[in-house]
Amino acid sequence: MDTPYHIAVLTETIGSQVSARALQKIIAGNLGQDMSWDQFKPHVHFDNSLFADGLAFMEAQHAIIARSNEASEMWSAFGKLTHAAQDFYSHSNYVDLWLEANGGFEKTKPEDINGLDEKLLADSRLVSGNFYLWRDIIYYIPLIKNFAKKHWVFPDSHEAMNLDVPQCGAQFPYSIVAAKQRTRAEYDRVMKTLSPQRAAMFRDIVGL
Repeated sequence: MDTPYHIAVLTETIGSQVSARALQKIIAGNLGQDMSWDQFKPHVHFDNSLFADGLAFMEAQHAIIARSNEASEMWSAFGKLTHAAQDFYSHSNYVDLWLEANGGFEKTKPEDINGLDEKLLADSRLVSGNFYLWRDIIYYIPLIKNFAKKHWVFPDSHEAMNLDVPQCGAQFPYSIVAAKQRTRAEYDRVMKTLSPQRAAMFRDIVGL
């Protein structure tokens, strides 16, 4: 999922729940995974079908939030885990599987999708695009990336499967709705995990 959509998903789901300062720190943690070598770690983006590793990464961030007494550390961890959660829907075939099970585009609208369908989340057919640094770095080289994206795309690659921007296909708005649902679910989990005092610190509600 490209930067503007990560920002929009966070803003529209938890923007009214936390302070502006907290939201900006969470967004910074989220976007940081695309602005460092984390960009090339498949599991933190749910690439290469590394679903167990991606979920373990999210759990590690939840653990940081649960034990930390520093709001900035909690915000950064939440940003990281939501980046992974949001990428799951834009990098996997979850939307395709949901559409197949619910009548396709003809019988559904984006707002109908259930991004938390436990059966689909455990479906053996669930896969995500493969990203290999030695091969796919070509899609990031300014002078040749456009040519590469047009003429050198492998069917099972991240480049072929992703729903990162609207131009990727009609599944894109479905992936955004699902990402919003998962983001809110992760926020609700944090609120249930933390004590009232630490939840207030996470929300940074003083002055709201």
